[in-house]
Amino acid sequence: MRIIQPSHTRQMLAKIRLRSPFGLRDHAVIRLFSQTGLRVGEMVGLDVGHVFCDGAARHQLDLPATICKNHRSRVLPLNDSARQAIHDLVHFLLMRGFQTAPDSPLLQDRRHRRLPVREVQRLVQTHRQAAALDIRATPHSFRHGFATQLANKVSLRVVQQLLGHRFLASTETYLHSQPAQLAQAVSTLPAF
Repeated sequence: MRIIQPSHTRQMLAKIRLRSPFGLRDHAVIRLFSQTGLRVGEMVGLDVGHVFCDGAARHQLDLPATICKNHRSRVLPLNDSARQAIHDLVHFLLMRGFQTAPDSPLLQDRRHRRLPVREVQRLVQTHRQAAALDIRATPHSFRHGFATQLANKVSLRVVQQLLGHRFLASTETYLHSQPAQLAQAVSTLPAF
């Protein structure tokens, strides 16, 4: 399985028509997936108050157990790109006349209801096709990409914590070593 790379994400984002009715929302959703590694169920379970307070995006996301898999809450720091995506989502809600109260869904459909998981999966698939990507791009593939990029920079334990896995073995399934990475790792060993 090929991992979704930042270049693939950029291709998808470039094909989103920002002037379409939900283009701004879709653009921000894909950016937020790529910057947080959230599960699709966690993304649709977010309320405005989870990510936005006092006119600004929060610096960390306190994911409540009620929306997390296996009811395991976690704290996820938000980088500037994730915070900008959140700001763009709330701005979209305001522009379109959607509710922005703290207990309002962050992702809403045309009837101001929480966006279903299947609809988020469909929007990612639509934009993957528009970008003519030859790899699988789903909300979960952004999670794989997030984990893979982090694993090259930080310890596996940190990745485990960010993804909300109970067992390290669960995190290891997201890692895909490339032959070049393996060769580089072996080349760093001291010669005898």
